[in-house]
Amino acid sequence: MISHMYRKHIIIGGIILLLFVIGIVPKIARYITTALDARENRYVAVVETPQISNGEDELELSGELKPFLHTELFSRINGLVKDRYVELGERVKKGQLLAEIDTPDLDAETASAKSALISAEKREMEAKYQYDYAKQTYERYEKSAVDGAISQQDIDTKYNNFKTSEMNYLSAQADVEKAKEDYNRLLALQSYKSVTAPFDGVVSKYNIDAGANVVSGGSSTSTSLFEIQQTDKFRASVFVPQNYVRYIYEGQPVEVYTPENPKQKIKGYISQISGKLDNISRTMEAVLIIPNDGKSGLYSGLYVKMNIDLKNQEKIMTINPSCIIIKNTPDEYVAQVREDSTVHFIKIKQGRDFGDKIEILDGLNGDEKLITNVTDDLEEGLKVKYKDQG
Repeated sequence: MISHMYRKHIIIGGIILLLFVIGIVPKIARYITTALDARENRYVAVVETPQISNGEDELELSGELKPFLHTELFSRINGLVKDRYVELGERVKKGQLLAEIDTPDLDAETASAKSALISAEKREMEAKYQYDYAKQTYERYEKSAVDGAISQQDIDTKYNNFKTSEMNYLSAQADVEKAKEDYNRLLALQSYKSVTAPFDGVVSKYNIDAGANVVSGGSSTSTSLFEIQQTDKFRASVFVPQNYVRYIYEGQPVEVYTPENPKQKIKGYISQISGKLDNISRTMEAVLIIPNDGKSGLYSGLYVKMNIDLKNQEKIMTINPSCIIIKNTPDEYVAQVREDSTVHFIKIKQGRDFGDKIEILDGLNGDEKLITNVTDDLEEGLKVKYKDQG
């Protein structure tokens, strides 16, 4: 009887335990599953994809007009200005006489050099005569020695006279060459008494008048006589940002205008590109040529702006500024939601800030889904839910 009651209680206990397992355990399992799911799937309010669009139609740069050619003329000789023949702003032709310089000291030195040359030439003639006579005498004595009529001592004496006269003649020749060089050098310096224009241009400055003392040179101790500029065309150096370097080329047309008159556009072109980026500014120098017809109001030193046509050339990628992640590093990141709904951080290179969007130079392809409401607890590889807003 007792054994029967014991079995009955065991059966009842098993039924109760079974009901507990059937009712409670699934609830516990659902709770655990829900908790894990909530942990692995966080709701992300919005994701966006980068936007790719056409960039600016024109690149605006600024620079200063410089003459196509520019030079300062210094005197090569010491002297006094005899006369100046041109005025400020006067147009001159290549080879045109600008001024003359009186050089009494140089003229006297040149006359002395000419006299020294004449004297050296006379000494050369005398040495030549003595050389010829000594040579003929030695040759005659040498032939007579065959018959024994002349002693060997006499022959040796004539030979020594012959060689001595030969050395004197060679020395006289060298003296003549040196005298010629000195004289020609001074004649060349005398040619600088006439100051002429090195190219067609405009007299933009002069520092002399008749009677002024001039000192030869071209250093800080001497003063330039004239400044000549060629202004039938101008040069202008501009510095192209790295983003735009790939869009410029030699011969590319540009439009130039002054800030005071932006409607008057003068056409020019890019003539030179340095081919090297500056390490600090990240720009590349380009040289422009701007023709000057004399009617456009252009002049040397003028500050101008210029437009380079970029229409249909530049494509830029931009993202929502909210996508940028600020970390304790100098690098910049964004958070991407991948196909399997996991988070992946991408290092990017930021370009220009347009206010409502940020230019991206490197790191993205353009089809990524980027999280806009990034939080501090977002982690690499975390599974998330998201809403795609395009």
